[in-house]
Amino acid sequence: MSTGNGITRGRYRFAEWTLTAMPTVAVRHFGTCLTCGERSADTADADDAQVWCLKHAGLTHHSGYELAAFQNFNAAMTDPGEAPHAT
Repeated sequence: MSTGNGITRGRYRFAEWTLTAMPTVAVRHFGTCLTCGERSADTADADDAQVWCLKHAGLTHHSGYELAAFQNFNAAMTDPGEAPHAT
């Protein structure tokens, strides 16, 4: 809603959201070399990411690695009565 002087006024409301793990997508793992930044492909098996780190260490003699895991989520409003937006 414009007041005619270039100022736009809006009404905002807070909405509650929830995250739910995607049931068809497994937790994924990947290894990253802390020396050169090279990264393994992400995989559902943490052992595969660890094996990549060991093979990379054998080829490069790099000694620092990070093993990370991530999971995908869906976000949904818990109170979908009115979508949050400026009016």
